[in-house]
Parts: sequence; structure tokens; C-alpha cells
Amino acid sequence: MRTFKDPAVRKLIKQERIKADTIDLFGETPPAELMADYPLDTEGQRRSATMQQKYAKRGRNIERCWNRIQLYMPELLISQPQDVLELSTAHGAMLEILRHYGHNVMGTDYANMAWSKDGAAMSQFRALNDPDFEREYDDRGNAIDPEKPDWPYRHVVESIDLPMTVFDAGHAPYPFADKSYDMVMCFQAIEHYCHPKDWMVLIDEFCRISRKSVFVLLNRIMPQFREREDYNNAFNEFRHGMRSYSKNGFICTGTFVHWDQALGFKLTAQ
Repeated sequence: MRTFKDPAVRKLIKQERIKADTIDLFGETPPAELMADYPLDTEGQRRSATMQQKYAKRGRNIERCWNRIQLYMPELLISQPQDVLELSTAHGAMLEILRHYGHNVMGTDYANMAWSKDGAAMSQFRALNDPDFEREYDDRGNAIDPEKPDWPYRHVVESIDLPMTVFDAGHAPYPFADKSYDMVMCFQAIEHYCHPKDWMVLIDEFCRISRKSVFVLLNRIMPQFREREDYNNAFNEFRHGMRSYSKNGFICTGTFVHWDQALGFKLTAQ
């Protein structure tokens, strides 16, 4: 893959790649009442200072998710209320918008265990239901305690009063009944759950929970992961499998380009 060293060129390339998240698609702005800053107390403000700052601004998060809803699930802007489950809610902007439009929403999250620190194992390379994967602290230094869960965005989602179910998405089955939600969505998060060789098992789990549709958006494979043949091959095998998905009563009805690659997939119940 060709790389460019000129910062100005790199900035232009990045702007082009993320255009879908930033351009004005239809000349309509997000609901104004969702654009105010997060109502954080002193502790929440302290925690926000340790977050990725591109996700600390509520208005920016809302604008990005406003575009994604219009691109990938515009039916939710006009449909009757749906029951929507989002895997790895993060800042919760997607669910904030859908709740504004009358939908019943449920978020999920768990400890962020994506990066190696002092030799700690990384969740991206574990097998699904790996009994040997253990971390005492997440990437932000939060203690991992299933009895009293904490996660990087807890202060944000609590400030906007989103309902949450907290569990480790690298372990299945998930704590939801069969066909308990109309739509199950997962935006740029499945990579943190386990190795891509097991992602299709998780898609089957999404379909078990969903009554109507499933939407998954991947991140682009990171350069250091692309160098790992097993990871790279499994990543691309998963993309091809999603394009051709036809089981569990669902088929693939849409593939979407994001960051210059086909990374979005929509499955619909038949």
C-alpha cells in the first residue's frame, strides 16, 4: 500500500476517506437538542480528559452518527418504533439519535482491552470464549470487575441516561433472548472482541438476537495486523462471507464502502 510523507497530502487523503462521516448528505442537521455538551460532573470531566478527544465532543459524535444512520439505516428515521440493540455503544450518539426518533434502545459495553501494555494480552487475537484470556485492568487503567463494571465511556452514557447491558462480547452466547430486538448493530467494534476467524460465529449470534436486521461496520485492518497472515486472511474471508451471507433466516442485502474499502454489511431477515 502506497504511503505519503507530506502532512498536507496525508490530511487530504484522510479527509477523502472519512467524507461519508463528515459531508452534508441532504442539507438536514441533527436534532438541535442533541448538540449540547455532555452534562458531566467534575469526575466525568476528569475522565473525559483521558478519552480519545475526537470522541469527547457530543456534537461531533452526533454529526458522525447522523450521517451513518442516513447512509446505512434510513428506515429508522421514518419507521414505527423499533427495538434496537447496539454492540459496543461507546459514546452512545447512535442510540441518542434513534431514541429521539422514538425507538427503544439498549447499549452494551465492556472493558477496552485492545492494546498491549506491559505484556498484557490483546483482545483482537484471542479466540472466542478463550478461557485463558485474562486482564486485571483495561487500556485506561480501569479495574476489570464483572461485579462492578467500569469502561472508558461510562461517565458519558450515564450523563445522557442510556440503558446499558455490560458484558464481555468476546464470550458467547450473549445475555439476550432469541429474537429480542428488531435490529442489532455493531459499528467498528467487532475487531475488539476476538480474532476474525471467529467473527462469523458472532454474526450468527447477532442473527439469533435479531428479528429483522443486522448491521456491521468494520474498521480497516491495521497495518501491523495486515502483516500477520492468519489475521489478514481471516479478515478478508470474513468480508467475503458477509457479502454472501445466507443462513439463520438472513441474507446480505447491502455492502457499503467505508474508508475506501467494502467494510459495511447489512443482513435482512427473509
